[in-house]
This record gives sequence, C-alpha cells and structure tokens, in this order.
Amino acid sequence: MRYLLHDDFIASVKRVPDNTAIFVEGGKQITYKELNSLSNRFANYIKSQKSEITDNPFVGILSPVHISSVTAVLGTLKVGCSYVPLDEYSPTERLINILDNTQLDIIFMDSHWYEDHKELLKASTLKKVVFLDHTTQPFDDKVAHFQAILDSSDSEPPLLNQVSDDLAYILHSSGSTGVPKGIMLTHRNARTFVDWMQKEFQVTQDDVVMSRAPFKFDLSVFDIFNTLKAGAKLVCYDWTNKREGESKHKDYVSLMEQQKVTILYTTPSTFIVLLNKGDFEKADLHLREIMYAGEPFPTPQLRKLQAILPTTRIANIYGPTETNIITYYWIDMIPEDDSPIPLGYVVDNTEILVVSEDGKRICEVDELGELWCRGGTVTLGYLGMQDKTSELLVKSPFHAYPATFCRTGDFGLRDKDGLLHYKGRKDHMVKVLGFRIELGEIENALAQNASLDEFVVVAVPDEKYGNRLYCYYSVIKGEVLNQDTLKEFLSSKVPTYMIPFKFVEKELMPKTSSGKVDRVLLTEEAKHHE
Repeated sequence: MRYLLHDDFIASVKRVPDNTAIFVEGGKQITYKELNSLSNRFANYIKSQKSEITDNPFVGILSPVHISSVTAVLGTLKVGCSYVPLDEYSPTERLINILDNTQLDIIFMDSHWYEDHKELLKASTLKKVVFLDHTTQPFDDKVAHFQAILDSSDSEPPLLNQVSDDLAYILHSSGSTGVPKGIMLTHRNARTFVDWMQKEFQVTQDDVVMSRAPFKFDLSVFDIFNTLKAGAKLVCYDWTNKREGESKHKDYVSLMEQQKVTILYTTPSTFIVLLNKGDFEKADLHLREIMYAGEPFPTPQLRKLQAILPTTRIANIYGPTETNIITYYWIDMIPEDDSPIPLGYVVDNTEILVVSEDGKRICEVDELGELWCRGGTVTLGYLGMQDKTSELLVKSPFHAYPATFCRTGDFGLRDKDGLLHYKGRKDHMVKVLGFRIELGEIENALAQNASLDEFVVVAVPDEKYGNRLYCYYSVIKGEVLNQDTLKEFLSSKVPTYMIPFKFVEKELMPKTSSGKVDRVLLTEEAKHHE
C-alpha cells in the first residue's frame, strides 16, 4: 500500500478538481486541476535535468510559499526526489554549506533573491537555477527561466514504486553559527504527522488555511499538505511586497479577514506580533481553530488572544523538528496563576519517556527528566553526520527488544494525570553563582508583566559568576517600562541570583525566519555588552 506525502493531493485532484487550491495576496489563484497540471510540468522538467535520481535525489527550494514554489515541491515528490528548503534570509555562506552537504544540482528560486544569493551559482555541484517567475534576466548558463517549465509536458509521470521510508524533505537546523544539520524526514514521517493532524483538527474542503511558516519550518507541512489532503484553500501572503513598519502585520491580518481564514498555525511570537501590531482585535475574523508551536506562549498574551477569539479553539502543539509533532493540548481555561500551559498528551503512534539525566532510569511522577521519543514521525537522523545522529538516536535500555529513541534535549515531567509539562531545553539550563537555573523559569515570571510585548533571557559564560544573564525585551505600544521597574517586578517573583545582570529594551525583537525571537543573535549581542 502506497503511503507517500503527495498521494493525498493526487486524490484531491480527482475528488475536487475545480476547487481553489492556492490563493495569493493580490488575486492570483489556481485550482486543484491546474495545480496538478503545472506540477507535472515541474516533474517532467526535473526528470529532464537529472540523469540518475537515485544518486542525487535532492531539489532545492529557495522561495517563500506561493503557487509556483508549492508546485515545484509537488513536482519534486512526483519523480521520487526530496525537496530541500533553502532559507532566503540565511547568509549565502550557510546555504553553500547546505549545497555541499546535499550535493544539490538543481534549485528553484524566486528571481527576487538572485542578487542576494548569486554566489550559489559558483557551487561545483549546481547545474541549474530555475526561476519561479517570468523574469527574463539574468542570462547565465546555469540559469533557466520559468518558460522552461511551461514548455515541459504536463503528462502525468508514472507512479513510482517508492517506499514510505524514502526521504520526502530535509530541513536544516536553525542558527546563524556553525554547520547546519540536515534533518532527514521520510514520507512515513510526514504522512504520520499529516494523518494525525487531520484526525485531530478535521480540516475540510470548506476550510481556508492561512500560510505562515516558510518551507524550512516544519509547520509548513501542515499548512500545505493538510490543506491539499482536505481539498481546502491555502492563502498565501506576498512576502516580497515591501511594506513599512506595522503595515506588514496589519496587511497580513487584513488578508485573513478578506479571505475568511478558518485555520492558522504559527508560533507564539507571531501571534503576539499580530495581537500587538496587526490590529488583530479590530478585525472581523472567522477562525475556528488556531494552533501554536515552537516555543511557550506567555499566559497573559494567550489570555488576551482567547478574549479576542472566545469561540475559537486553541491548541498547544509540541515537537522538535527531529520528531515533527509528538504532543498536543486543547486549551480551555488558562491558569489564573499564569503557570505555563502543559505540553499535554502524546499523539498516536508515539511513545514518550521521561528519562533521568544519566539515561539509566525512567523518572517517577512529577520528577524532572529529559524527554525521549519514538514513533512514526521521528527522523532517520542528520544527513552525512553519523556522529551527531548517534548522539540524537539511542537504543532504549528499557525495552526487551530493539527500540530506538530520539533524545529531544527538552526537559519536562509527567504528572499524576499523565499530562506532560515542559521545563526547558538542556542548552537553556545554566549555572549562576553555583545555582542551576532554567532560563524558562525567569521568562515565565516575566510573562506575568502585562506591559511586556516580547522578551527572552540569554546567558553568557563568565569566569566570576559562571554565567551572566541578559534580558532583552520590547514593550506594548503605549506602555512604559524601564530597567529599574522591570528589575523590581522580577525581584518579587524569583530569587536574587536569577535577576538578569542587564535589561535591554528593544523597539523590535530580532526574529528567525521561522518567526521566533532570535536567541542566537541576542546571545552574540550580549557577549559584546560591557
């Protein structure tokens, strides 16, 4: 039985050929039938460029989510290749590292990004960059224009006898330093995730799903493939349209309103931006479900969101990129004491253990430990990095048969009711003056200040103190909050040794391309503070 990521799309083409599949801000749209025809052209073009797909199965995508880029992904999957998202906002040097690791020979790219990344054309493995729009510039032996796709046949490529453990895509770890790790996700990983999300969130052909996550962020798999599975409509914002100040957030919310979007899945940081800078509460929204993932949601801001959308169901979704999604929690009541929202319950076809730090014992109820996970959504490992893969995937000492678990690097506990609770990342646990501190505990205390917009606490190694803590924060429009006031507020919530050494207010917090506050960048900035 076939169990491939794009099979549900093929079924939707037969079932709802005339439904709108994708709508792009500005009015461009495409039906399922048209999307299938164009994806066949991409597939046949890729076949014409690759002499042996088995030897080099990877295709790069350097573009935000829109009609042509989604179609390129579908064409890639149809010929048995795996797509490799390339972050448009990454330094070219980082992208070259990815090209070296994957030996990419073809990249589909928006011409908008050509000038920023034209150094990629010097990569020895790269044979072709194909533009996803109708530009006629530049002229280069390695550049093909969109017309080359349109000139390709739209005949359906033959169904391949693929196995579900073939790779569907490779997502590279975020961070501005170091060598990116290519996380290998199979068709089985992706379909297990998509099928569970469909079972839980019941997307129908009448739904309108708002695209938010870039290809490099695993949330995009839900946006694209759960939409296509249901025969629903995906709405895409035009990320190439330059907008000033808060207008980009207001335009995003306006597009949701105009298109009567019913489902939005994104990070807490994004929801907070839309709340505080996008006129979210003024819009006439039709959201029936929203889901968040990627980081904890400060409860005061979550309470504000719930008050604006009293009839909308809200779910907390958790899982590192290496595992896709492994827990979920429907939020009914927000704790009055502003304690963090639980990770919740384990999804189907998944096992999560809370393991002692030495890896030798399963923790008792309410005992802190590392979360280990196995199941249908867990990665095969890191491409070309066996040492890193061996650190990530370990054999279970708790089973009488071979069982491989992913060490998530996240710490948590399981309460007496079986609910999992998140307590922070291993790399967010530091020592200050000999005390072991979880940075998330300080952030949870900060979350209780209603004047704060966004905030993070980062640690910088220090010979005298072990680590110095720095708090970066932004304030909700119209509020005033200086360092002394914030320090006094925090002093009533946490011990003295948890008070950051310095508080730095920012008008805008820097973000990763996934929409989360960029901790790596702020940590580097903190190293240069006096």
